[in-house]
Formats: sequence, C-alpha cells, structure tokens
Amino acid sequence: MIALRSVWTLAAAIALGACTGLGGEPEIVATAPPQDSPPSDTTAFIDWRPNISEGARIFQERCTECHGVKGDGLGELVIAGSVERPLDMTDRKLVAPKSPLDWYEVITEGRIEKLMPPWKNALSEKERWDVTLYSYTLGYDAQLLAAGESLWRERCAGCDLPASIPPVFSDQKYGDSLNRAYFGGMLGAEEIGAATAYARVNSLERGPVSTRNGAPLGVIRGQVRHGTAGGVVPAGTSIQLRYGNAAAGYTVAETSIDEDFRFNLPDIPLQQDYSYILGAVYDGRLFSRRLPQLSSAEAAPEQTLTIYDETTDPLVVDIARIDLFIEAVNWDNSGAGLYVWQSVGFRNASDRIYTSGRAFDDGREAVLLLQFPQGARALGDDQGGRYALIENMDNLPNSVIDTLPVAPGADHRIVLEYFLPYTGDLDFQQEFSNRLDAAVTVTISGNLQIESGAFLAETGSATADGLRVYAGQLKMESEPQLVFRISGDTRSAGPQVVTGDVLPLLVAGAAALIGAALLGLGWLKRSRDSGSSEIDSLVAELARLDADHDQGRINHDLYHHRRRELKAKLAERMAAPE
Repeated sequence: MIALRSVWTLAAAIALGACTGLGGEPEIVATAPPQDSPPSDTTAFIDWRPNISEGARIFQERCTECHGVKGDGLGELVIAGSVERPLDMTDRKLVAPKSPLDWYEVITEGRIEKLMPPWKNALSEKERWDVTLYSYTLGYDAQLLAAGESLWRERCAGCDLPASIPPVFSDQKYGDSLNRAYFGGMLGAEEIGAATAYARVNSLERGPVSTRNGAPLGVIRGQVRHGTAGGVVPAGTSIQLRYGNAAAGYTVAETSIDEDFRFNLPDIPLQQDYSYILGAVYDGRLFSRRLPQLSSAEAAPEQTLTIYDETTDPLVVDIARIDLFIEAVNWDNSGAGLYVWQSVGFRNASDRIYTSGRAFDDGREAVLLLQFPQGARALGDDQGGRYALIENMDNLPNSVIDTLPVAPGADHRIVLEYFLPYTGDLDFQQEFSNRLDAAVTVTISGNLQIESGAFLAETGSATADGLRVYAGQLKMESEPQLVFRISGDTRSAGPQVVTGDVLPLLVAGAAALIGAALLGLGWLKRSRDSGSSEIDSLVAELARLDADHDQGRINHDLYHHRRRELKAKLAERMAAPE
C-alpha cells in the first residue's frame, strides 16, 4: 500500500496548481456494480496503476486555459466567453456517479460539440490514463482523505486496501460494494465516500515525477490569512517563493492569491539541500516564513501564510527569556576577562506586528533597542545586516538596534557576543527598554560563581565540562534590568590567544526578507594573509553550528560545549606560525 502522505501531499497538492476540468461533461457509461472481487472481464486492469503526478504535469501543460487552476472549469477561455464552462471536477457529487473509464473515453475521443479536442494522437495511452485519474480525484481534499484513513484504521483493522480499483467502476458504485465487503454495510453515505476516496488514492502511483536538473518538480500551495482581528486579506495579494542554495543560486517564483485567498506555485524543484522562503506582500511589508526541507519523498504540505496589521505600542512586547553563557578567557589583545554569549527572547502578546514607526536613512526599521551591559565591548563588526550598532554615544552603554519587526507569537531573539574586562569581582548590570517577565539561565565557567540574592539559584546540574548553571524568573514592570555579581579566580582559565577581530558581533536569529541576501550566521573573520584551509574549515564549521543552534536543531548546552572546542582549535591554529 502506498502511504497517504507520500501520494496525496505531492500528487493532490499539485492538483490545486493545475488545470482541473475536462472540456465537456462525460457521458455516463452503463457499468455493472463491482463484486467483492473484480469481475473476470476487468482482469486487464488488475495491474493498472496510473501515475497521477504525471497526470498533473500534463494538465498544467495542456488544459489550464479552459479548465482553470482549481478544477472548477473557470479557465481563461471560459471567463472570456470563448468556450462553454466544463464540468466542475472539484464537486464530488457530480463526479462520483461517473467512472474513470468515462473520463478516459472523453479525453481520448474529445467532445467536439463543446470544443474539447481528442487527445488520442497527442497523448499516449499511458498518459491519457495518468491524466484521467489525476482529474478524477481532484475532489479529494485533505479532510476527506484523513477521514477515510481513520475509517480503515479504526473500523477495518488489519484489512489490506484494494491493490487496484478497475476504472469501469465509479466511486459511487465501487463504494457500495466496498462498504459491504470490508465494513459489513455499516458505513453511512459520507463515510462510504471517504473510505472509497482513500482506497482509490492508495491504489495509484505517485512517481516517477517530472524533474529539473535531477530534482523532482512539485507544487507549493496554501492560503493567506489575516491574523489581526477585523483584518481583511486584499484581493490579488502578491506571493513570492525564494528557493535554492549558495551553490546553485536562488530563484524567485511569484503568483497571487485567488478569490479564496489561496495560491499555487507549480514546477518548483523539491530538493533536500534547498531552502524555501515563502512571502506575501501586504501594506508595503513582506511577511515571510521558512518552509521545511523538501525532497523527492514528499511535497510540501499546504502552507498557511499569516499577515498582520501593525502597532507601534511598545507595551505589547516584553522580554520572555534571557540566556547567557559566560566563560573566563585570557586574550593577548584584551587581557583577562569574560567572553559572554547572550540571547534575549522577545514576546509580542498582541495580534499585530510590532515596529517602532521609525526608520534609518537606508529604509531599515528601528524596532528594538538592546543595551550591552555596562563596560561591555562588542566583538567584531556588523556588516549592515539585521542589526545596527551604536557605540560611544553620550557616555551611554553600547547598544544594538534590531531592524526586524516582532510578529505575534514568534520566537524573536537578539543574540550578542561581547567581552567584559574582569580581574576579580564584577557587578553585571544590564538595562532593558522593554518590560521583563523572563526565564533567565546563566551558564558560567566552573571557577566562577554568581551572587544575586534570591533571584538566581544554582541548579546543581553542572555540565560535563565543569560549567555551572544558574536559573531564575525575573519580573519587572518598571526600570527593567538584569543585575548579579560575578566572583571567582580566572587564573584557571587556559591561555587563549586571539588576534584581530576573530569573534562575531552578532548572530542573526531569523531569515532576512525574501530577495535580500541571506545573513551569515556566526561568521568569524580572520587576517587576510592567512590562507590556511584548516582555518577555513573551522570557520565554516562554527557557522554551521551557529545556524543549527539558531534554528533549534541542537541542544543549548551541547552547542556551547562544541563551540568552545572549535574556538579553542581556531585560536590555536591562528596562533601557530605559518
């Protein structure tokens, strides 16, 4: 049995992006109701398994002008009045009484009186069967198939689904027999339809599918919704899909929504090493989301892309999480001190996207301000991406401005790396511009300790490499700040020699807008005259590690442990004579 997900998510997903009707309503051909096993005169169809993925391709190439992109028969020529509207093949009540054989005969011979040409000379017999079953099953939506799957699993446990359903049988005729043979006649009319649809789809082939440069082609489909109460999705909203990778380059596919706010992007290469970013333009803003990895195994499930109205009320955003990793270091260009990696997570509790309403001269929005702790020196140099660094202004602490608006419910994080001079006790003090209701975790070198009154408490779960872990909950409505004291001896910290601007300033926490260059995640810069391939390899590995952590693919503590190892190797290699 072919699994539902592997068939429907590719083949039926493509259906929504292709032509979905025939040039005329097929004549009803008299057929005998199926028995519990296929009658002897249909044995020629026992191994008959059309490929509905190839059927989708044929429809996209041959039929969309008449039959429309959704299968409702509202193609361009129909809307223009050039041809009569064909059957709405998404209406299961109209389709179920007819058989695939009826469909096949119309496709083969045509319906000249309705301007439907014959395809017997343009398409092979196999291609005609492929397109027949593709079109016949367009009325099967995800909800119907899920209901059918549940019926087979729960009420016919252990049953083997029919390996082949002869095309002489309509859904209506075959469903009656299927109900008697498998379910003891106990299914209602809607249940019969669901069980039959699920059995029919599972009797069909999914591949091989059309490819481009070796990658199978599929359809990215979905719907745009408005997430703000009272908001309306504008007609004709533009949709963009940016896909590819650094090696192959990136391509942008575009379309717009239909009257049901739905969209289809056909002929998209499905490749596991590609990234896919989907976006909708609304009110001058691009709302985007990264899609899961796709491959030949399955197409993308139906996507929901949400747009929002905006708000400039800062009270809708608070700080929900603060994570710090603090390590005692000894660098030749900075001396003894503390290397700090910090992630600050923001939460938007409203149903509107938050921005400050102010912008830089280059058009980027000034959304969130995050101050470094007192005495901190930002590491590296921002290269004009998501963040803007503010240094040495009016004796205020160094700060960073995030230019990415905060969407409702999003995991919105700002990630910093900085150096704090340290020779003994140090009062860590960091002020914030948003209210605090944050879970705080501090992981620190085992030779150091934290004092914070009742706020932070050591968890007692030291890591394998001797790091201490402190945790607490910090709530502040006014004058939000994070304060604790660090004490302990740094002499046990091994010598770490770092030259030049090796450490990154900022790690981008999300993908940038579609059409812009992807932000580098945690890239380390090194001296120009060093051509070591080993250094290049370590830099690349650090970048991949940062990206994995940023996207939640690696445990937080494991990430820091691995990052310390890579940094030590990099420092050792850069300090070695060429």
